[in-house]
Order: sequence, then C-alpha cells, then structure tokens
Amino acid sequence: MRTSLRVTPWVTLAVAVVLLITATAASLFWGSRSLEPGTVVSALARLPEILLGQDPGATADMDTAVVLNRIPRTITAIVVGAALAVAGAGMQGVSRNPLGDPGLLGLSSGAAAGVVLGLGWLGVHTSWQIALAALSGSTVAAILVFGISQIGGGAPTPIGLALSGAAVNAGFVAVTSAVVLTNQQVLERYRYWNVGSVSRTEGTDLATAAPLILLGVLLVLAGASGLNAMALGDDMAHGLGVDLGAQRAMVFTGVVVLAGSATAIAGPIAFVGLLIPHAIRRLVGGDYRWIIVLSMLLGPILLLVADTLGRVVAPPQEIYVGVTTVAIGVPVLLLLLRRRKGMSL
Repeated sequence: MRTSLRVTPWVTLAVAVVLLITATAASLFWGSRSLEPGTVVSALARLPEILLGQDPGATADMDTAVVLNRIPRTITAIVVGAALAVAGAGMQGVSRNPLGDPGLLGLSSGAAAGVVLGLGWLGVHTSWQIALAALSGSTVAAILVFGISQIGGGAPTPIGLALSGAAVNAGFVAVTSAVVLTNQQVLERYRYWNVGSVSRTEGTDLATAAPLILLGVLLVLAGASGLNAMALGDDMAHGLGVDLGAQRAMVFTGVVVLAGSATAIAGPIAFVGLLIPHAIRRLVGGDYRWIIVLSMLLGPILLLVADTLGRVVAPPQEIYVGVTTVAIGVPVLLLLLRRRKGMSL
C-alpha cells in the first residue's frame, strides 16, 4: 500500500518559520549556563548601545556577556545551515541524485585540501586566509570534476559528474592525508579546524562570508526552474528549450561558493546538505523552487538544534556541532530511507 507524507508547501513554510524562531530563541536561552527569556531580551535591547560603545559596562554583567557570546554562534549556525542545505539541494538537482550533497563531487574534500596546503605551504594563519584557501580548494575541485566529466566530448551527465566527483574526492583526501601525516604542526591546526563548529566564528568572518553565501543562494535559486526541467531528463529539458550546460554551470557555481564559504567559517559539517533537501522532497514534492526556499529555513533549524544540544548535554563541556549533527542526521536519514523503501513496495 502506498502512503504519502506530502503537505501543502505554504503550511510547511509557516511551520518552518515558527520552528526557526523557536530554535533561534533556544540557542540564545540555553547552554552550559541557561538564561531567563527576560534576561536575554534585556541584553538584546542593550546591543545597539554596546556596539556603539555607549555601554562599556555591559561585558561586566555575566548574563549580558553570555548573550553577547552566543549571538555570533547563533548567526553562524543560521548562515552556515542555510548555505549547506541550499548547496545540497542544488547538488541533488544537478546530479539528479536525491542523496547527493557537496561531498558527492569532492567539494568538501577540495576545501579541506585547500586549507591543509595553505597551512603547510603558504603560511595561512588568519581566518580570512583560511576562508580563501577553502574556497579556492572547492573551486579547483569543481573545475576538475567538470573537466573530467567532459572527457570524450559532450555535456556533463549526472553519472559522469558522480564518477568524476568520486575520483576527485579520493585524490583530495589522499593529498590531505599526505600533508597532515608529514607535518605535525599542520596536523594540530587542521585537527582543530576539521571538527565542524559554529563557536569559532568572529564578526569579521561572517562579514566576509555573508556576501559570498548570498551570491551562492541567488545562483542556485535562479536555476530552480532549470533543475525542475533536468529532473524530467535531458531530452525533455532540451525539448523545453533549457540550456542544460548553462543551467548546470550556474547552479554548480552557486554550490561551490556555498560549500566553500560554509566550510571555511565552520569546518566540515556533514548531513545538513544531504538530509534537509531529501526530507523536504518527501514533504512537498520535487519542485526545486520550494525545495531551495525551504532549505534556507530548515537547514538553520537543524544546525541550531544540534549546536544547542551540544551545549546542554554535558555542561560545562561542549560537543561540537559537527558531531551532534551526525548524531541527529543518521537516525533521521535511516528512517526516511526505510519509509521510502516501504512506499515503493
């Protein structure tokens, strides 16, 4: 018997907005030191004066200092969650693989290799330099994937992209391993960066990454109609007048920018780009216009919940969001796959 989980996209959108507001509030209220809502609201009301330097005694107030420390990580979780989820949606559309994510085409491993090479050979040490190295690595990975997939002539196909992505991913993993195993100093710094976290980001990092992430979202969103046509097959898309090469290049560029920027400021965080678009597709169908818009809301929710749980599970210690995201994502993904298998019977 075939059952359906489909709900109205507008209902899903409304629920997602409410959940995002709730998750944002929880991120500010809860942690190793939980705060009352009134305390958080009072600290937020003082924020403009604090930023203008008109309230120099604010940091002496412990509760206000806690809120000020939580604001950047909350914003980072929202920005990175949206970037990774939208990147996953774009990647699944381009590759026509509902279980694809930026790691499928080697973008994450390219970013990691870029950071490692920057740390080991280029003297990278500041946050913006690490961001540039990660974005450069993702870009090189994208160029290689597209180039290899077109060997023999013709436009890149989903199967060709997946196979070339697997090869590029393996190559970058080998490069990363070779560098970190032969350079102890790089290993120490890379090990710290390689654990996904939203707590290390500073305001300057967000200011640098935000325009790039906005650009990436716009590129993927602009290609939503093209992704819908691609889902019908290349022949049908050609018949509808869709320029597959241009559409794939535009969406893929957006994915590269999103994956590289998000990885640069938070490190590798798995399952957001894989789980969120797949779950949305089960809820509202395969229209990528809705999948991308809802990914911008549900991705941050997952990352905010994962980060908050990591702070409250074993205080005063903190479990990095890269770990808690996997702990949440694996059971949910297995449940979705199990239900998918049951629906196909």
